[in-house]
Amino acid sequence: MLNRRHALLGAAATLLPLRALADEWTDAFRAALPGKPWLLGYQNPLPRLDCAALSLEGRWPAGLQGTLYRNGPARHDVGTLRYRHWFDGDGMVQAFRMRDGRVSHQGRMVETEKYRREVAAGRALERGFGTALPGLPPPSSGAAVNVANINVIGHAGRLLALWEAADAYALDPTSLETRGPQVWRDDLKGLPFGAHPRIEPDGTLWNFGYLAQADRLVLYRIGADGMLQAAKVLAVPDIGMVHDFVVTARSLVFLLPPLSFDAAKARAGASFLDSYAWHPERPARVLVVDKDRLEVTRRYELPACFVFHFGNAFEDADGTIRLDAARHADPRAMTESLRLVMRGEWHPPGDTPHMLVRLDPEGGARTEVLGDSIEFPRVDPRRMGQRYRQVWSVEFGGGRSDRPSAGVMRRDLETGATDRYRYGPESMAEEHVYVPKPGGSEGEGWLIGTHLDSKAGVTRLAVLDAMNLRGGPLAVASLPYPLPLGLHGNFVPG
Repeated sequence: MLNRRHALLGAAATLLPLRALADEWTDAFRAALPGKPWLLGYQNPLPRLDCAALSLEGRWPAGLQGTLYRNGPARHDVGTLRYRHWFDGDGMVQAFRMRDGRVSHQGRMVETEKYRREVAAGRALERGFGTALPGLPPPSSGAAVNVANINVIGHAGRLLALWEAADAYALDPTSLETRGPQVWRDDLKGLPFGAHPRIEPDGTLWNFGYLAQADRLVLYRIGADGMLQAAKVLAVPDIGMVHDFVVTARSLVFLLPPLSFDAAKARAGASFLDSYAWHPERPARVLVVDKDRLEVTRRYELPACFVFHFGNAFEDADGTIRLDAARHADPRAMTESLRLVMRGEWHPPGDTPHMLVRLDPEGGARTEVLGDSIEFPRVDPRRMGQRYRQVWSVEFGGGRSDRPSAGVMRRDLETGATDRYRYGPESMAEEHVYVPKPGGSEGEGWLIGTHLDSKAGVTRLAVLDAMNLRGGPLAVASLPYPLPLGLHGNFVPG
């Protein structure tokens, strides 16, 4: 099995010119790989991956029919350069298609403007999110460095690869071939369209983007038919960095961590990431935006914290808003852990407990920390913006500190009960997605997601009973190759 893995790694390495070995970060990464085989998830894959039939253990649920799309950074080495941050890698979309108890796989690079220009040039052309080295000029625009590597969603017949600082990229849902930037309106072209849209049960899609240099928040409402219904740009002083948000029946809710952008640092040559400064002495701010008027109607303060991802939110009849999130004490997961992993080092970011937030209509705000280190919280999509009970997430820790994730867990927000499953000691769990059974109630469904089995050198797709994680996978479909570790994805039934 080891020989098989090394052969796969060698195949990926042949995509790079030999002079890439001159990069010191490349040397450090390759030196670390033999002792940390899970690092194979941070190598360049082949740009096109296909497997017509994954090997299957167990029985795939008959009612689970559709496609799990996933996205994440994939091309980490460009010419002689290894990127200095995981978030800089060009995006690759995966499609796991589930039909009649069988599973197939496709993987394709998202051929953004940046990707095509750099493939033609054979080298990196501009700075990235966390990479600013001599010889790399500042980005000429957000669109010019769009790597489309964070998320992928299906909506109104479209398949969109999402980034954070520019347009989404439309893909062909069947072939995964790149169609080009999705422009909602001429005056919105090039504006940020974020990576975490929220799709309500009626099909309405809400999204936002932020402009750190201009202190602006861009809001979007897109109908179930895929047509833009409204867009607005709000001035938000010291907006910092806003990665995710939540919706309720009446409101959009944003948490602004005390992370300030310093334009002077950027002008002096710092990367976008290194142009930020963390201020733990300041509160995190919360903005509540009325969905009808697209205006800020309430403001709150919380103890300093950083949030990548929320689960869900809902609003009581009296206006009380309740939501949950994975709470980071600071942004070091982004500024340290996900940077140094590109050198082959793992620096644990600290605990990320599940946090509940209550925002009272009179202006008071309360938080409750529930313990356990989690990330990538997900809920039943039919409960988006509505009262909900179950939250599924990836669990970190499990007694290990030498690699990132350990397994998956579910928390019942009403009883506090938890249910979990941990993959093998050589496996790393990625984001898992809840898929409801047709006609079932909340919790009646499946949890599906990928994990990298570094001992075998392959990626596996598991399906679990969403209300009985401890019972282990109902079925596991295995690829004959490893995939790059990714970020987010969504299931499209059919």
